[in-house]
This record gives sequence, C-alpha cells and structure tokens, in this order.
Amino acid sequence: MENPWIEFQNNTKQDYFVLDADKFVIDKFNETANEAFRIHTEIMPAPFMGNVFEAPVLLLLSNPGFDEEEERKNYYTRYRNFWKNEIQHQPSIPELPLFCLDDEYANYSDYWQNKLKYLIKATSKEKVAKNIAIFNFFPYHSKKYKNISKKISSDYLLSQKYNFYLLEKAIERKATIIILRGKKFWYKAIPELEKYKNVRFTNSYLNTTLSEKNLKAFDEIVQKIDR
Repeated sequence: MENPWIEFQNNTKQDYFVLDADKFVIDKFNETANEAFRIHTEIMPAPFMGNVFEAPVLLLLSNPGFDEEEERKNYYTRYRNFWKNEIQHQPSIPELPLFCLDDEYANYSDYWQNKLKYLIKATSKEKVAKNIAIFNFFPYHSKKYKNISKKISSDYLLSQKYNFYLLEKAIERKATIIILRGKKFWYKAIPELEKYKNVRFTNSYLNTTLSEKNLKAFDEIVQKIDR
C-alpha cells in the first residue's frame, strides 16, 4: 500500500493538516464535537513514530493527545517539520528514529521519555529509539479520543488503513506488539491481533509506563531491544 501522507510534500498550508481523503469525515465530525473531542486540524498529525518497518517492538495507542501546556511552549509549531518528515518516513534525527527521546524535544514534551525511562535504563536511549515504534489508531490530535460515528462514516479513514497495513506487515515479521490503549478498536480493525501470540499488555490500563512492575513482559522486551 502506498503511503498516503506523501501528499503532504506539497502541503503549504500552516493551519490545516488533514489528508484530502480524510477531510469530509474530519470536518463533519468537528461540526458537532465538543471541545474535549474536537480534532485539532491545525496540528500536524502523528499516526506513527519510529522505525515502523523494522522495529521488533510496537506500542499501540488510541490517538495523539492535545496538551495546552505543550501548546503554550509552542511545541506543535516548533516540531511541525519533524512530524511532516516522520509521516513520510524521513527521519529528522537518523540516529534516533524515535525522536521523542531527543533531550531537546523532551524539554517541550517529555511524555515518552518518562514512559520509556525504565527500558532506557535497562538498555540505552539509542537502542530504545531504534527498536521501538509507536502507532496511533487515529492519527489526529484531540484532548480526548472519540470514535467516528457510523452516521458520519461506516469505513475507516485512508490514514488509518495505512497504519493497519503497517501493523499487518509487523505481524508478518513477528514483532512484539504492546497494546496500551484502544484494544477493542485495534482488534476490530485487525482481527488477527486478537489471536496473535506476540501481543502484550501493561498490568494497568491507566498506566502506560513500561516498567518491571507494570509490564510482565519487561525482560522479554529488554531482550528484544538490547540486540
């Protein structure tokens, strides 16, 4: 499947970042969505991050959030081109495919540095950045995630279908998949995930920190990363 985000090569807009094929559904959803669920179309999407073609460990979530403090820090604008590169599979920091682990980046958004700190301590920042990739079920930002109503669309967005394609390729290469958020959505979209033997979960659905206490497969993941 061809990467639909390639069309962003020619996107010169500075306030509307939505795939052409997704626009009708996104705009229709936003017509009635309250502020908590409103999709922030002025922010570059974040469907995935990292070495999505080769990483042996994948983390699955619902969608990228929207943080007012990060907006205040000008994070979304400062790293817009990083994300534009990312969705076209052009790493902005080649030695750190998971560029959210970059120290300067963490000054603006330290979410993943905190969630992955125990794996980093057990291996290294470079190994974690190379061997873990992150996928969002829905690529666009909002404070809280709400699934698109079937009244608006009975099909998945083109952007979502590309993520599903990448996940299916990861299953073929027997990657370990840790579902952190949106299990029922992922299972419905990719039915083979429910029976896939390499799926793992954290002990707490509310806590996405990958630590020894919160992840039974912690040692397994360390071995996958520390290679």
